[in-house]
Amino acid sequence: MAVELIGIVALAVGLASIFFGTAFITYVFFGFTLLGAAAAFVLESLGGTNISPAHLLLGFLTFKLLGNKQIFNEATQGLAFGKASFWLLLTVIYSILSAYFMPRLFMGQTDVFLVRALGQYSVPLAPIMSNVTQSIYLAGDFVCFFVLYGYASLSKGRMVLANAAFACVILNLVFGALDLATYWTNTTELLSFIRNANYSMLNDTELAGFKRIVGSFVEASSYAAATIGYFGFSAKMWLLGIRTRLSAILSALSLLALVFSTSTTAYVGLAVFLCFLYLQTVVRAMRQTITPQMTLFLAGAPILFSILAVAIALNDTSAAYVQSLLDTMVFNKMSTDSGVERSSWNRQAMQNFYDTFGFGAGIGSVRTSSFPIAVLSNLGVIGTLLFSMFFVRVLFDQSNLGSSDRLADAYVQAARCACIAWLITASISGALVDLGLPFFAFAALACSASRSPYLSPAVTRQMVR
Repeated sequence: MAVELIGIVALAVGLASIFFGTAFITYVFFGFTLLGAAAAFVLESLGGTNISPAHLLLGFLTFKLLGNKQIFNEATQGLAFGKASFWLLLTVIYSILSAYFMPRLFMGQTDVFLVRALGQYSVPLAPIMSNVTQSIYLAGDFVCFFVLYGYASLSKGRMVLANAAFACVILNLVFGALDLATYWTNTTELLSFIRNANYSMLNDTELAGFKRIVGSFVEASSYAAATIGYFGFSAKMWLLGIRTRLSAILSALSLLALVFSTSTTAYVGLAVFLCFLYLQTVVRAMRQTITPQMTLFLAGAPILFSILAVAIALNDTSAAYVQSLLDTMVFNKMSTDSGVERSSWNRQAMQNFYDTFGFGAGIGSVRTSSFPIAVLSNLGVIGTLLFSMFFVRVLFDQSNLGSSDRLADAYVQAARCACIAWLITASISGALVDLGLPFFAFAALACSASRSPYLSPAVTRQMVR
């Protein structure tokens, strides 16, 4: 096992968190989830598997939060039949069973693209190390959701998680700025201590004259996928009239980061998400009173888009540049080597689903380029249904909305928007069943049950300005 510098830092912070309150480890954990290119430890005995700093801190988070009896009781109540934790636990149990049995049951009966292999070649299905590692990652996702759900069910915990979410949005933008600054000044080695995982790092590429922003991740598409979720959270908070100045600034900066990321995931995902957000706001406007920010969004977005489109169209140089960029990143993407490769992954994954008679090849067996296809091909019909029930509870459960606590409702709605944004990007380019710790952290906030607000009315009014 190789111990990295960032791993020592994470371990030291985790040990220090034992002596602080629960808010400290929560903020730290949320911040470390952004380090998508970092490895705290590298397990050579498990094929060079990376243990991320966030997964290391997840142990300290669990120890600290579940040590609080009230949080523990709230977390265990979430395991009741039909609740989100219940369905996610069943999904994890089924996934672990599938990881062991399916590659052996269907060994050699279908060819798969391996999760950690590069290139356009497939091998016969067989048990592999990624069956183990992907099972562990999904189990970690459950622990993250389970613990933070219990914490978010308390008024104080919900506030801490919301503040930690805002901190993540800010820190993600800071990492994006540092990535650009170190690239322009030829000092990219300064960030090498958080780019130490044994992945292919694509942090120094340009496209259409722009440095592709990778932030603290391994490539532009990963940074864009993360940023869309944080944009969704801050944008929804602004629309709901919560911390309007802060959320407006963070939304605008995140939007700019996505526009200049030169990532197909960013452009397609952003277009789909903005359409969803606009339609959601229209539906709300037809049913109830809306905030001034929603009115501005409904009236201003079409006007702003029209002005921008006309301005580009009237300038030949700008029109040619935008057309070239869209052709490269969106319209002709599927004809590129990357597009052809990703399409072949999805076609073969669906073939794996049929060859295993709908049972799936087992989690970690199949690499794809779309999250829904990844779930189907790895977990089969049963696993897909179990996972779908979890998403239904996270995204559509109305039992924790409509309370007198406006802040609580806003946090739930904003966290759901972040989860929806991440599901959109995962459906576009997600290779694995594991959606990552940030998704499940925000999902816990999205499922948090309303409690009596612990804030005074004066503080609440200040928060919603």
